[in-house]
Order: sequence, then C-alpha cells, then structure tokens
Amino acid sequence: MEISHDGRYLFTVNTGSGNISSYSINPDGSLTLIGSTPISGGGADIDARLSPDGRYLPVDGSGNHILSVFAVNGGTLTEVPSSPTPLPAGGSPAGIVNIQAERTGG
Repeated sequence: MEISHDGRYLFTVNTGSGNISSYSINPDGSLTLIGSTPISGGGADIDARLSPDGRYLPVDGSGNHILSVFAVNGGTLTEVPSSPTPLPAGGSPAGIVNIQAERTGG
C-alpha cells in the first residue's frame, strides 16, 4: 500500500484481483473508497511506490514478470500507454524502491 505525499489518498495493490483500490483519507483517518483500477496483465502484483514527484505509481508485477505504471491525478489512476513493460529476462524483482538524491548547498 502507498499513501500520497500530501496524505490525502491511499492506494493498495490487490494481488489476487489484478487491480489497485484508491481511497480518500478522511480527516478522522477513516477511508472512503474512490474506486478500483484494473492492471493490464495483472493478477500477480505485489508492490507499488509513488514516484518522488507523486505523479506516477509504478506497480511491481513480478509474478507476471511485468512493471505497470499509472499516472496519478489526486485519487484517480490511469495506466500510461507504454504499460505494462516486460521485466528483463533473468531478473528477480522483489519490490520497488524510489531513491531521491538530496542536494546540499555550499
């Protein structure tokens, strides 16, 4: 599961269903379902992480040896046209990590 950088939305990968559920996070912490977005070629997806700028949600579909990417607009997800992308042969992905380098002045 992943929470938007502004803390307003939660996205959860539904491994067996091949979709992602989107929820709004209410001020009291309760959740309201926005909807579910199908993952092309999905059904064995295990992990999702927002890009550092919060505009994209890559989804690790290593069970089907694919990577799916969704554009994020608030709590709405739209799979990008180039998705899903096959993973390299021989690779063994086990999750997604986003690394953002920090710059220091000086």
